[in-house]
Amino acid sequence: MQTKDDVTILSPYISLEGELWVRDKAIVNCHIQGKIRVGGKLEILSEAVIEGEVYAQAIEIDSGATINGRIVIGKNKLNS
Repeated sequence: MQTKDDVTILSPYISLEGELWVRDKAIVNCHIQGKIRVGGKLEILSEAVIEGEVYAQAIEIDSGATINGRIVIGKNKLNS
């Protein structure tokens, strides 16, 4: 995981299990099992596999990404 200029980047070489909170922006290209919550924009790249719940103010999903679970878009939904 790399953080640069308020952007959290998760490379395809890592795998996360549990809950991830990101304040501003996240770029995900890895395997996540659990919840991911982003206060701003979430970019899900083509190699990403997310199993669980996704909460973000805005989401961009590349072709090839896999999401198995619930997606909630909107700032008011981040704390549910």
